[in-house]
Amino acid sequence: MLPKVKICGIRTIDAAIAAINDSADFLGFIHFPKSPRHLTLNAMKDLMLAIRGVNANIPCVSVVVNAENDVLETLRDEVKPDLIQLHGKETPERVAEIAALTHIPLIKAVSVSEKSDLEGVSAYEPYVRYMMFDARPPKGAAMPGGLGLSFDWTIMQDYSGAKPWFLAGGLSIANAAEAVKLSGAPMLDISSGVESAPGVKDNTLISGFLKAAKSL
Repeated sequence: MLPKVKICGIRTIDAAIAAINDSADFLGFIHFPKSPRHLTLNAMKDLMLAIRGVNANIPCVSVVVNAENDVLETLRDEVKPDLIQLHGKETPERVAEIAALTHIPLIKAVSVSEKSDLEGVSAYEPYVRYMMFDARPPKGAAMPGGLGLSFDWTIMQDYSGAKPWFLAGGLSIANAAEAVKLSGAPMLDISSGVESAPGVKDNTLISGFLKAAKSL
């Protein structure tokens, strides 16, 4: 089965159209001021509306990090994404609260550097639609993801969680096939690997990655 692909950190309609044209399965939009891919909630809302005018069926994902309830309520009531990705240190209890507050399907990202990092994943599964496994950021890093770092993908080979999952971190056109082969990932999430500079999506790289993933 071909992996599904999420192009994350979309900031322009041109990048979104490039992803849609080459069969992206999800588009991600980041609300986190420390990220070079940050969008205000109003900008995110406007961009999603424009994208839905082009393709109403592509799932739009709002990515937040340890978001407070006021942000989540604005997402629910005004931005109205198809999914919310939680990319911080949210506990299973907090994820349950967010699910009840928003009634929007969730993706929970977990940082991985060793196999033991997978041990608590099942506690999230009742409250989410998808899991995501990203490389653990270096100590003191300002961002929890989008750093172009990967982890040992073989850690995922025996993973048998109840929910579908994304592999994230350090993906590129050059390593897409190896990433899927070593991890068994059913879905891929890429951001910095399709950029010419931090926060600047490159349409040629977007197209190249999607074609590489869809040809596996």
